[in-house]
Amino acid sequence: MIPNGALVFYKGKPALARNAGDKLELSIPGAPLVRVRTKDVELLHPGPLSKVPDPRTGGDFETAWEMSAGETLSLEGLCELVFGRTGPEEALACRLEALDGLRFRAEEGETTVRSVSREEREKESARRTRKESEAADREAFLARARTGRFEPGDERFLGEVEAFALGATQKSRMAGDLGLPEKPEAVHAWLLKTGRWTDSVNPWPVRFGVASKAPELELGPEDDAGRVDLSDLEAWAIDNAWSRDPDDAVSFDSRDVWVHVADPASAVLPGCPADREAADRAATLYLPEGSTPMLPDSALERFGLGLSGRSRALSVRISLEPDGSVREAEIRPSFVKVTRLSYGQADPLLGAGPLAELDRIASLRSALRAAAGAVDIAIPEVRVWVDSGEPRIDPISDFRSSAVVREMMVLAGEAAARWAFDRSLPFPYYSQEAPQDASSLPPGLAGEFAKRRLMKAGMAGPQPRAHRGLGVPFYAQFTSPLRRYSDLLAHHQTRAFLDGRAPLEADEISALLGRAAASAGLLRQTERASQLHWTLAWLGRRPGWTGEGVVVGGGNPASVYIPSLGLETRVKLGRAELNDSVELRLTGVDLARQEARFDAPGS
Repeated sequence: MIPNGALVFYKGKPALARNAGDKLELSIPGAPLVRVRTKDVELLHPGPLSKVPDPRTGGDFETAWEMSAGETLSLEGLCELVFGRTGPEEALACRLEALDGLRFRAEEGETTVRSVSREEREKESARRTRKESEAADREAFLARARTGRFEPGDERFLGEVEAFALGATQKSRMAGDLGLPEKPEAVHAWLLKTGRWTDSVNPWPVRFGVASKAPELELGPEDDAGRVDLSDLEAWAIDNAWSRDPDDAVSFDSRDVWVHVADPASAVLPGCPADREAADRAATLYLPEGSTPMLPDSALERFGLGLSGRSRALSVRISLEPDGSVREAEIRPSFVKVTRLSYGQADPLLGAGPLAELDRIASLRSALRAAAGAVDIAIPEVRVWVDSGEPRIDPISDFRSSAVVREMMVLAGEAAARWAFDRSLPFPYYSQEAPQDASSLPPGLAGEFAKRRLMKAGMAGPQPRAHRGLGVPFYAQFTSPLRRYSDLLAHHQTRAFLDGRAPLEADEISALLGRAAASAGLLRQTERASQLHWTLAWLGRRPGWTGEGVVVGGGNPASVYIPSLGLETRVKLGRAELNDSVELRLTGVDLARQEARFDAPGS
């Protein structure tokens, strides 16, 4: 029983106790009354007292510790040893000394005090010295950081700030100590202002948590059973000059179109570690500073088309009706001999031979799809890339061979989907609903942007539905298995059927596509944010830049597209109509907020 007016210790603080039924009512200096259980407090002195006393000063705790090192004492015994009496002031002083813990410690729930050993005291003293030194170092760093000065060794403090700016941590005490808002963009701006970061630091891949290097996993052995040798059939892998992962090629055998696709599924088996990792990554990440592949590097080395004398492929033979519609499709594992060409190299070859015939078929297919409601969006694009730390922006030229390859890839996706549907094979189809009514769109570039805004998101799933945006009744993503998981999954199903193995069921396909979908969204966000980052870095190195924009959206500020930068922005204009050209001047760049500001002096 604790008497009324007793001095007790509760949660590290002294209090006066008073009985209140089956509870104690505690008066804690500077705090409201609290009601607690008797077992939750520690009795220091029975009192009675009218107020919490001040702790007694002047006791010789050091001598008391030397006399009792390693021993266990009662609180009263420690009071006698230090002060020669056991009053409430002395009891409180001794209990606070035990709370400090350097020379004496009171174990939780115990009524005794333990005098620490010499070894324990030495360790604790060293720990406190380190802590005090770290606190002093931290304060010195903060003083330097507030003036934008850093010294060698400051990395240990800057690391916390940088981790927060990168999105690797959710909180940063250091940011608060520096007086910064606890927001990644605010800390990013501070790092730029102080010179700790330059515009070459792209934080977005880390912020979005995407993989930064290729998976280091083994692939399965070679599987060449049943491959047909198509080495005598001319095949071309045609892509941008900077492409490094060729996974599709085209041929024409005087009658049928062939689309050859890299065959990593022959060594990346369903459910193996490389396949699971690919599902988690969803696709290859393409950044201006480089790419991070979905599959191990060895997959490209083994299956990239045209990287060796003879390449392994899944070849799609497509027979067409005179109007360009698909009559029949066949898929076979193959060996192919592939010549790699850039679009610029391929364009002159479209005038004669097999590539001229593919050009003719591409025109047929384009007209057929347009009649079925296909939506073609033509917006000038640029390539943003980094060359030895220097951001560069180059226009992407419009090559005829690019349109031919694009048509052949759509054709292959339709043919593969039809092939699977005809065989009742569960398949990862890709569909898109028809866009909203586009009958009253404006002309020109403004119309292309309006058209894009009307498009609906594509959907991947085991249900065969039309892809209205492409104007085809069936479609599957099939031609990029080295760099997109949905394509690899389509190859898994194709190979299972061809090899006589049990394919995945529709619900398993749905689950895998769902697993990849979240990562695919993060990849797209990372790629967009990274391209914008380097575009703004390019602009930031060119104060006062001027260039031409095109008004593509109304309002004030109006939506303006800058073709030379591939950048859509908003600019306050005077009188301007859709598709008007306006001369723009850069007035500022906020890299952390991903904003560029322009004015139009002549508008």
